[in-house]
This record gives sequence, structure tokens and C-alpha cells, in this order.
Amino acid sequence: MNKLSDDQIKLRLQEGRNYKRLYFELKSKHDEVVGKLKQENKELRRLLIQALEQNKTQAIQIAELQTMVFGKKRKPPTGHYQPDLPKPEVTPRNKDSYRRPAPPAHAVTAEEPILLPETCKCGGRFKEITIHERYLEDIPLPDLTEDYQAHLVTKYVIERGVCGSCGKTTSGKDLGGQAVTLGPNVRLLICHLVTVVGLSYAQVIQLTSGLYQLHLTDGEIAAVLNKQHKNWPPAYSRLKADVRASPVKHYDETPWKIVEADNSGYVWVMSAANSPTTVFYLATSRGASHAKKLHGNSEDIHITDDYVAYRNLSGQQQLCWAHPYRHIRDLRYNQNLPKEQLAYVARWYASFAGIYHDLKTYLDESYDLRVRQKQSNELWQCLKLLASQKPPKSGEPAKLTRLKAQILRAGQDKWLICLPANTPCDNNRAERDLRPLVLKRKRSFGSKTVKGAKALSTILSICNTTWKTNPTNYFVRLAAI
Repeated sequence: MNKLSDDQIKLRLQEGRNYKRLYFELKSKHDEVVGKLKQENKELRRLLIQALEQNKTQAIQIAELQTMVFGKKRKPPTGHYQPDLPKPEVTPRNKDSYRRPAPPAHAVTAEEPILLPETCKCGGRFKEITIHERYLEDIPLPDLTEDYQAHLVTKYVIERGVCGSCGKTTSGKDLGGQAVTLGPNVRLLICHLVTVVGLSYAQVIQLTSGLYQLHLTDGEIAAVLNKQHKNWPPAYSRLKADVRASPVKHYDETPWKIVEADNSGYVWVMSAANSPTTVFYLATSRGASHAKKLHGNSEDIHITDDYVAYRNLSGQQQLCWAHPYRHIRDLRYNQNLPKEQLAYVARWYASFAGIYHDLKTYLDESYDLRVRQKQSNELWQCLKLLASQKPPKSGEPAKLTRLKAQILRAGQDKWLICLPANTPCDNNRAERDLRPLVLKRKRSFGSKTVKGAKALSTILSICNTTWKTNPTNYFVRLAAI
């Protein structure tokens, strides 16, 4: 090989230095580009995971909305989890249970004897005659009852005169107001139909027109309710005081449109656990101030859901077990739940349902404070352990994560005070009291004015409580109030 000259060596070295510099420049740019790509890839992975989680959550929510709109295709099991208990024996019904009972003697308004003919069709005489009783229960209808008087109209002929000495005008009866007014019985019936029966104004008008030939208007019905509202504040205040004095109370609320308040509004309910007494309160919002106004300064136990408005009320709070049980049950049977999470949710549901079943069993047993306190501690350890479980690698639904956090945040004092205090562990009583209003809301669409909503609060409370406490002597007690 020919030996390189000094100039060639210098040239080769210069090229090597150029290549080396170019290499480091390209490597620096390459590392910069790769770093950006890695960062973008990491961000895209994060967004993809986030989108997948949102997709799972949205799929669960879509299934819940479909259930709300279209109903449940496969109804999940209701009641309480009883894995080892045998099915209770069904007591067979007797024949009398399928027939109307015979009315009492004081309810019989007429008696009509049905006699045998003198002789049989063949001409023979009857012997061994026996007596049998049958009853026919019916109601009078205007078009089918002879001499039926649909409603009573009393005409007052009132004298009015002027005193010859002092010139003062005097009449035998106050002449103020309208010439034609509605009587007390009609007013009580309207209050009953609007509240206990839950009819809309149009339905009340149809019923009174069809049965009593008495034609009403929306304005007259509203005026009747406002007048009764003005007459019944003392009874409403007494009723509220009685419920507040109850050792255990149930609270709940549901939307109720008030047109004057931009279609916002809520019906609040406070029910005594030891009696049928119930107080309703219609307000323009769901704010905590309304819950405090209804609750007062009571220091006893109140059973509620975990809505924040109830957390700062005076006294002790017992959280409703039925709410989380229904949530986790619906999640367990949600068809859009990812398969990799279904097994974990099913196990969690079975464990929670078992604890709930044990709690109901303990509450049905005879009361012993020391035993109840021990049972409360044992159940809390099980519930706390269940809520502290770490989710599997596949993750868990956001609703289950929130439920775990709710259990740990509230603690034993709010979940299991029912055992030592011997109170219900659910808020079903308040939900049952609100159920008729939920149905009425679909028929009447709420209240037009705030004034009308306040009047409805008073009428609802008094009529519903009177109906539940005196169903057989209802209108007599209502008239006395």
C-alpha cells in the first residue's frame, strides 16, 4: 500500500472530525425527536386509558338511564341476601279470603225479606224452611238513583235594616263576600281529594261534577286550599311539634315544580318512626336551611340518606342502608359492566348484602344493650374491612369507589347507631310517605305559586296524618280540626 502524505492525513482527519461533529448533531436532534415522541406516546396512552375509563363509566350510566326510561328487562333480586336460609313455607289461603267479608250490623241501611211462594210449581207445600242471609253493597249514583239529591243548596233570606235612632245599618247575617259560596263539607272533600287521593284540579272537577253535579273551577279549588291553610296553622304547628318530639324521625325530599320559582322546588318530609304522623314542607330549593327549619332543635336520632343538608342537623344521624344496597345491587346486575370487573363487584355485593342481612336479623331480635353494642362493633369491623379492600388490577367502577369512601367517611356512629339505639336501619318510611306525591307530580305537574305551595304543605300534613290515624272516622276528625 502507498503511504499517505501529510496533506492526505490532515484531510482524512478533518473529514473524521466533520463526521464526528455531524454525528453528535444528528444524535442530539434524534434524541430530541425521540424524547418528544415518547412524551407524546405517554400522553396518548394516558388519554386512551382515560377515554376507556370514561367509556366504561358512560356505558354503566347508559344502562342505568335505559333502566329508568324503559324499565328492567331482567329484574334483579330484591329483599335481602339469604344464601343459606330455606324458602319460607307459603301458608295456603282459605276460600273465605277470596270473598268480601259480611258487613257489620250497624252498616246495614235496609233489610228486604225474600219470601217463598205459597206452593211449589208442582203444587206441593214447603217444609223445613231455613233462613239465609245475602248482602248487596252499592253506592248512589245521580243518574241511576231515584230521588237522588246530588248536593244541598241552602238559600238564606236575610233582612237588612237601618236604625231610626242612630242610623246604623244592621243585617241578620254578614253580607260581605260573594253571593254564592261553598260549604264546609265540600271544602273538606276538596282537601282530601287533592292531598290523600292525589288528584289534580281537573280530576277533582270531573269527580265533583259527575257524582254531585257540582261544577267547580281551578280558582275555586285554589281559594279553598288557601282558606283552609289560613285556618289550620295552629294544627300544623302542633303536628310539627309532635313529630319533632318523636325519639326517631325520618327525613327525605323530592323535586316539586313551582312555576313562580322558575320550575324549581322540593317537597321535604319529616315522619315520626313510632306513629303515622307526617309533616310536609314545600320549599323553593334543596338548601340545608330548609332541612334545619323543618328539623328545629331536636337532639334525637334522625334517619336520612347521605345528602349533605342532613349532616349538620342537631342530634344523631343514622344513614339509610337501603340506598347503598340498591346502588351496589343495580351495579352488580348492570349489563354494561366490564367483564373483568364483574366478578369483583359480585363478590363485594354478596359481602355487603350479607352484612345487611345480619343487621336486619339483629334488629328483629329481642333488645339487649350489651349484645347490641357487641353486634355493632362486629358488623363495623366487617364493613370497614370490606370498604378498605383495594380494587383488583382490572379496576372497579367509580360508583363502588365512592361508596367505599362514603362508608369510611361516615364511620360506625352513623352506620350502626341503629343497633344500640334500637331504631330502623333504612329510610323507607320517608320514601313511602313521598311516593304518593311523586305520583301526584306526574298528574298535576306541581304548584303554580309559592303561596299555593305553602298552602299545600299545611293541607298535605294535616289530611295525610288524619287519614292514617283515623281512616274510619276521617271526616269527623278533619271537621273538628
